[in-house]
Order: sequence, then C-alpha cells, then structure tokens
Amino acid sequence: MLAVKLLGAASAYALAWLVGRGHGADAYGQFELGLTVLTMAAMFSRLGLDAVMVKWLAATQVDGHSWVQRALSRRAMVWVLGTSLPVAGLVWLSRTWLEHILGGDEGLWTAVAWGVPLMALWGLASEMLRGLGRMAGFALVQQGILTALAVAAMLALGLDVVPAFGFALLAVGAGALIQVERALPRGSKNAAVPSVYSGSAMLSTGWPMLLGSAMFMVMSWTDTLLLGHYLDEGDVGVYRVAFRVASVITLVQAAVNSYAAPWFAERHAAGDDQGLHQALAQTTGLNVVFSVPAFVALAAAPAWWLGWFGSAFEAGAACMVCLALGQLVNALCGPVMYLLNMTGHERVAQRIVWVAAILNLALNIWAIPRFGILGAAASTAATMVLWNVAAAVAAHMRLGLSVWAVLRSFAQRNKT
Repeated sequence: MLAVKLLGAASAYALAWLVGRGHGADAYGQFELGLTVLTMAAMFSRLGLDAVMVKWLAATQVDGHSWVQRALSRRAMVWVLGTSLPVAGLVWLSRTWLEHILGGDEGLWTAVAWGVPLMALWGLASEMLRGLGRMAGFALVQQGILTALAVAAMLALGLDVVPAFGFALLAVGAGALIQVERALPRGSKNAAVPSVYSGSAMLSTGWPMLLGSAMFMVMSWTDTLLLGHYLDEGDVGVYRVAFRVASVITLVQAAVNSYAAPWFAERHAAGDDQGLHQALAQTTGLNVVFSVPAFVALAAAPAWWLGWFGSAFEAGAACMVCLALGQLVNALCGPVMYLLNMTGHERVAQRIVWVAAILNLALNIWAIPRFGILGAAASTAATMVLWNVAAAVAAHMRLGLSVWAVLRSFAQRNKT
C-alpha cells in the first residue's frame, strides 16, 4: 500500500508537471475543478454503501456469515448503479451552469457526467476488496494506479489530461469489479440474508456514513470550488499543486488507513479492546515517523518545491506551509475518524464533520475574497485541525482510546 501511495503521489506530481508546464496553471485548474465535481457526484451516488461494505464484509468474516457476502455485494452494486445514472444525467443537464459558475468548457463537464457511474462503481468495488481483506487487489485499484495510468496514456498516446484520465478510470474500474467477482465466496448467490444485514439495515447504516462522507467531501473540496468561483482558474491550479505537495505528509497515513479500517471493524466485532488499542498505537506510530520529517523538509523550502512545476506556482509557497501544518496535525492524530466509524460511533463522527464542514464553508467564503489562496489554505488547515482534535477527544471519551497517550508513549520510547 505504501508503494502504491508513493507511486500515486509521484504520478500526481507528474500529471501536474505535464499539464502545468505544457498548458499552464489555468489548464491544471480546469482539470482539478472537473475532478472535484466528479468526485463529489460519485460519492453521493454511492449512498454511503462503500463504508458499509468495508464494515459488513469485515464483520461477516468474523461472525461466520461470509456466505451472505455475495448477496450483500450484489445489492450494493445495483443500488449504486441505479443512483449514479440519474446523478450523471443531472451533471450533464447542468453543464452550462457549471461552465458559468466554475469555468471550464462544455466538453469538460460532459466528460464529468460520463465518468460519474464509472467512478461510483470503482469506489464501491475497491472498498469491497478492502472489507474482504484482499489488500493486494485493493492496492492495485487505488487512485495512485489510476493517476499513473493517466500519465502513461498522456505520454504514450499523446492524449490530453481529460481523455487520459477517462481511459485510466475505465481500466481501473473494470479491474476492481473483476477482482470483487473473483473474491466473493461462491455458492451464496441465492442465500437468505439475515435480518441484521437487511436492505433497510444497509441503508440506515449507510445514511449517517453518507452524510459524514458528504460533509467531509464538502470540507475537502470547498476551498477548490470557492476558489473557482471567486478567482480565476490559474489561482485554482496554483492552490491545488500546493495542496498536493503538502499532502505528501500524510502519504504513510493513507497507506496505513487502508489496513486500519477493516482491522478496527474486525477487532470491534470480536470484542477485542486490546486489539483496537494495538491497532491505534501502531498506525499512529507509523504516521509520526514519516510525517514530522516530511513537514520539516517542505517547510524549509516551500518555493523551491513548488518551482518544479513552473515559476507561476511559486506564488503558493505560504499557502503550502499553512496546508502542511494542517496535514501534520492530521497525521499525528492518526486514523481516529476511521476508529469511530468502524466501531459503531458513525453518528458521532458525522456530527464532528458537519460542524467542521460548516465552519470551513463560512471561513472560506469570508477569507478567499480578502486573502485569495492563502485565505483558502488557512481556512482549510484550521478546520482540519478542528475535526482531527475533536475526533481524537471523542475516541477517548467513547472508547477509552487516547491518541495523546499513544503519542506520549512513542515520544518516551524514542527518548530512551
């Protein structure tokens, strides 16, 4: 997983370099705006069932109900496909409005509409692989592989970034679906599903997770969308490159979290509190080892790092340092949001993200017209700190698991 995350980061930087150097910050900003809308539309289409399937597929491995996995997966796939098609139609009908509000052109937003069902199903299938414990297969259909394929298509086939990304999405999505089909237990297609895994239970479990994911997505992409509205596409391009470079701090966290979510679900289903503590301690320790040196390296020469993408991107140096601070706190707090979601406290996680998302929206609306991309960075970093600290406090109060105690223990061991 770490290798894939490193490949993904390198590919994302290569893509930004190719587009930024070849077509300028405006072109990269248009691509990021399209990717933002595509990601949000696909997330809503999944109805929160991607998180449900991680939790349920991991739990059924422990409680002896693995024979229902095929029926559950089939139901989730049908529901997500049925939802994604009207969502795609809505995006297509709104293409002129999106062009007016965010920029880009009609071709970009048409491509986004076509991509919604593909991205929705790809996201669901990849999370199913994680729930099933097929981590090697999960790694092979991650965003990093998709971005690497897009870069390869741009270099080998001479495609522009949008069709190259579409080609990569089709390939990775098909790969994820094929792997899920092969991984699910055979002979359970028509098995009766216990009431605990009924359709109504799936939706009622998915609903709070969807709301939490929606607000988290809004919080993650509010800055980009509002920058597209208030400023020009070049500013969006500079900001998104700064954001991507700052995100290198959480590379290890992203890899570790891939294991953490099903691990938390399995240990919770088995009633293993010691296992939960062990998982939190190990994941947080790995995050600290990588994130602190990465932050120091980025903060020492932010303009130099951004200059690799073109001189126009050096204007985001202060912005990148601000975002890096937020990412550092994110890494130090560990996978606390996953911990809440996978242990039956998804509604607590949902409330935390709602408050943070609303605050993030308000801060960005106030700060971007006044301070530009630096205002967006400060708003995003502040809310990132807020939700991480709030989730860590909630995990301590609800589960008795303290990330602060883990960090103190880690610091004391390394002193000696």
